[in-house]
Amino acid sequence: MKRLLRWIPGFVLAYILIGALLDRVIFPEAEPGPDYYPRQGQVFVSRTEGFRQTILKREGGLAWVELTLEPRAPGPPEHIHTSFAEHFIVAEGTLSLLVNGEKKLLRQGESLLVTPGTPHKPFNETDTQVVVKGPLTPEYAMPERFTVFLTQAYGFFDESESNGRPPKALLQMSRFSPEYDSWMAGPPIPLQKALFFIIGPTARLFGYRTQYEKYVPNK
Repeated sequence: MKRLLRWIPGFVLAYILIGALLDRVIFPEAEPGPDYYPRQGQVFVSRTEGFRQTILKREGGLAWVELTLEPRAPGPPEHIHTSFAEHFIVAEGTLSLLVNGEKKLLRQGESLLVTPGTPHKPFNETDTQVVVKGPLTPEYAMPERFTVFLTQAYGFFDESESNGRPPKALLQMSRFSPEYDSWMAGPPIPLQKALFFIIGPTARLFGYRTQYEKYVPNK
């Protein structure tokens, strides 16, 4: 028994390393095809967050969107992007924005830049809709690839209430977060990366993916 116990850490380490090798090097997931990228004019909705996104333009790996928040839209969980900023400019209504734990109110015509690495959460505390829409210039764009994440995340979390709770939410984010640079606020990102490195291959064995055809817009 003692000999078996001594072998357990080695087995666990081998499982982690072999799983990562198979998942990321030998049998990596395919890149999203062209159909996974929402086209100009396409609309996709998150019932969970109370958000409606409309693609205004795609060009040079960037995408411009118009975000409409329903009255009392709770928005997404507080989150972080490490590689790109988000520039919020309010075209209609009053946007509530949690930034680094501090709530800010943006009214029509006001804007705020959320820099990479900053925890944030947009939501709507009013009884009227809020529209966020900026000029079609690069500083107001998001990475085109992130629109794939939005359609996939909206589809997954809207499909079932249980998808928004552990363990399903954690297993799915182990696939989404490293692929699309959307991390939970709170736990240190290096810790999340280490955890998702460990559990990501197991999540894939259980059927979790970085993209699903059934969530492609208008499918």
